[in-house]
Amino acid sequence: MTARRYQVRGLLGEGAFGAVYLAEPVGGGLQRTVAIKVLHAERAASPDIVGRLRDEARMLSLIRHRAIVRVDDLVELDGSWSIVMEYVEGADLGALLRRGPLPPGVALAVGEEVANALNAAWHQAGPDGQPLRLVHRDIKPGNLRLTSLGEVKLLDFGVARAEFAEREADTTRAAFGTLVYMAPERFDGKDGHAADVYALGVTLFELLTAASPGRLASDPGRQPPGGQVARQWAFLASLSPDLHALIAQMLAYDPAMRPSARDCARTLGDLRVLFREERIEDWAARTVPAVMAEGKPPLRADARTGSLLVEGPLPAAPPPAEAPSRRRRMGFGLAAAGLFGLVVVGGAFAWALRPLPAPAPVVARPPSTPLAAALADEARVAPVAALPPAQVPALTPAGAAATKGRPPTPRPAGRTADQTGVGTGVIRLTGDPVRATFVGESGRFADPAALPPGTYDALVAFPAGEEVTIRGVAVRAGGVTTFTCSAAFANCSATHD
Repeated sequence: MTARRYQVRGLLGEGAFGAVYLAEPVGGGLQRTVAIKVLHAERAASPDIVGRLRDEARMLSLIRHRAIVRVDDLVELDGSWSIVMEYVEGADLGALLRRGPLPPGVALAVGEEVANALNAAWHQAGPDGQPLRLVHRDIKPGNLRLTSLGEVKLLDFGVARAEFAEREADTTRAAFGTLVYMAPERFDGKDGHAADVYALGVTLFELLTAASPGRLASDPGRQPPGGQVARQWAFLASLSPDLHALIAQMLAYDPAMRPSARDCARTLGDLRVLFREERIEDWAARTVPAVMAEGKPPLRADARTGSLLVEGPLPAAPPPAEAPSRRRRMGFGLAAAGLFGLVVVGGAFAWALRPLPAPAPVVARPPSTPLAAALADEARVAPVAALPPAQVPALTPAGAAATKGRPPTPRPAGRTADQTGVGTGVIRLTGDPVRATFVGESGRFADPAALPPGTYDALVAFPAGEEVTIRGVAVRAGGVTTFTCSAAFANCSATHD
């Protein structure tokens, strides 16, 4: 049988355990673009990580649903275990949310499709005829992709678990996932179907309001009336009391009180008929290509770009060369001795005349823990709060950092940021602000297009005269900070590219 070969076109993405490449099969058969998830070489020595990758491929090969990415093969390529799967071209929901909330009908269509996929994953029969009981454990906008045709795909089953005999890795001893979307019982090590329903509830809340109900399941603002997100809960109630009630039930603290994914899909399907302002296919055809065009390039180059990934282990090291004869060894030895003497003498002179090196700087590294790393990962992207103005009554501001009518602490006199200077960060103002003034250690800047790196307080004015202060806006050198403000929620959020 001819070994399978794939031409690598570029790197799609990379994580702690592996990298995903865009590639094309080389040789006979149908020619189509695929995505290949390749385990990092340094991770291949861990039986648990290898087993988890193999489990992911087996689980996906057992499920048949249009919203779950299809796996074509599990194969060893150049000595690394790899998953060959369909390539889904589109935009992640996390990227789409940077433009603001999705239209209600579109958000409900996405939620209905994902709920149906979760129902299939839970009830799909395994090799032994018993339900797989598959739990994704990382449902979030970043793991949902929308194509320009309006197709929804659930991605990244790398931390999923299921009940089937061929499972290799033990994934019951650690809480995998993303903190914002983790159900309360998962912090006690309990995984189940209801935990995925909870994560989908948080995701729906975000898709409809472009704001997170809180960083952790224990946050009091998650349940209506919502505390810090009271405006968002009021907005959901204004859309539909039944939709408000469904999401509240999905976020119930007790998993027994949450609806099943099948029930969620049915309710979302029934509610979707109330919102016919735009079909998901039409909205996706207009929005997804634009978001893909303005985002980061989908392909990046790395050491594997342009190379061939060939089925099989890495080639063995070449055998040692045949030993030379005794006379040849003596000749080589005398020549080597002479050369060695020259090197030693010359080296001694060079060493005596060498300049003394400067002492190497000592770099202090902060301690790192899994929880600290997870919280740092969550802090990199703040939720965006932006809705069309005048849709909900003015209630409590969304976000603890917003302080209405209170100006920021006085700082140095105002000046204009250097628009082209080296080391500045680009600022993009979007949404509803009339003006935005940023105040930090570097000075006071009115409606800047660029800022020196640092942390700023932002004084934002809205069309109706309302003013809020957003504290702790980070600006990085060479980075792009998108500052999105919503007059409806009287709040702003920052995302970083």
